[in-house]
Amino acid sequence: MRICTGYANGRDPFGPFLMDPEQTRPMVSRGTTQQSSAPFNRRIVLDIIRRQGEASRKDIMDIVGLSPQTIVNITQDLEDLNLIVSKRLKGEKGRGQPPMAFQLNPDGGDAIGISLSLNQMSAARVNLVGEMRGRRDLEIDLRDPTTALVAMIKQVNALRDAAGSADRIWGVGVAMPGPFDAPDLSFKGPTVFEKWRGLEIFTALEEAVGLPVFYNVDSVAGAVGESLFGAARDTNRFFYLYMGAGLGGALMLNRAAYQGANGNATEVGHIPVERGGRLCSCGNQGCLETYLSLHALSEALGCDEIITADQVARRLQDRDEAITQWCRDAAPYLRQAICTIENMFDPEVIVLGGSAPPALWEMLIDVAVPWLHSVRSGLSIHDRDRVVLSRQAGDSALLGAAVLPIYEKLTPRMDVLVQGRPDSDDVVQQKKARRVGLN
Repeated sequence: MRICTGYANGRDPFGPFLMDPEQTRPMVSRGTTQQSSAPFNRRIVLDIIRRQGEASRKDIMDIVGLSPQTIVNITQDLEDLNLIVSKRLKGEKGRGQPPMAFQLNPDGGDAIGISLSLNQMSAARVNLVGEMRGRRDLEIDLRDPTTALVAMIKQVNALRDAAGSADRIWGVGVAMPGPFDAPDLSFKGPTVFEKWRGLEIFTALEEAVGLPVFYNVDSVAGAVGESLFGAARDTNRFFYLYMGAGLGGALMLNRAAYQGANGNATEVGHIPVERGGRLCSCGNQGCLETYLSLHALSEALGCDEIITADQVARRLQDRDEAITQWCRDAAPYLRQAICTIENMFDPEVIVLGGSAPPALWEMLIDVAVPWLHSVRSGLSIHDRDRVVLSRQAGDSALLGAAVLPIYEKLTPRMDVLVQGRPDSDDVVQQKKARRVGLN
């Protein structure tokens, strides 16, 4: 994982809460009783409360296997930090008071998310339970980094001012088309930001707004959002298929995206699916995203620019025959992609999302089903359980961007157990790169 360690006013809002300075390397499956594992245990408890909606101390103890006193100490710490709130459970009357239940505190903190496409910027302030508390959309050509930087600074400042207190903002997350750090693929073609090489823009943004800035590919950001607050919150192994200007994907395992050797795993849009097919910006022919993406749809419709999600939604409401025909043409490629993903990774479910409007996905699904046979098909698994639609109504990347800083604080991961005190070189490297949601 690559993160930014700079914080407004030079202070991590969690202080020692999540990062004890001396940590060892125990192997853990649930909570652990080692003294150095307190940050991990707190994350475990937070994650249980988040996933359950509400949980009593007994519920938590039964899941994590820690002692009652340890659970009492952790929940008290979390309440003191305003991350959770408690209430008395209602039930049958008996001796003594009913037990306490805990929920995430919606007012415990916010993060600002920015979702970028070539011709639109969306920004939102999101709280700990995934609720948008402010949103700003801007149609703008973002291919020039300077123009984009000025616009992002204005959006962040406006959303922070509306929050009333700058201290409640944990950071800024940005989702944008990828891949990154792949010389033959990155920043090439009509679906990406060709002038953004090096991504120094995020260092400039952090310095301008005084908040830690996190970023990732829109498909990974969207998958993180689905894992925390969306259609995949109850599963640990799923694949997220993101359709925007291009086509991307993310394989989520235990609430973290599998990254591969260089952080660019599951770049499904560049899988060749048609021998001698359409020329792709990567240099190959017949890549999946040349048939299944908003860019592919735009070309089919004869548009000079990539069609926006709003334009697609309006045309679908008018029962546009050209889009209907494109769905018929693209459906076999979606069917092929689902079969390939299932046979490669055997996910519990595939979540379809991205900036493409849900209505477009729904039409594609209607034409594409039944799905092809794969390791996920059979009598025990119905088609409707193999593939589900995101609940974010086209905002999965925006929500995912906003939850990148939240994810960095709330999600239990093994690196919290093994990370020691960084030396100066480590800090420099961390500040240079901020991609999160990978480890």
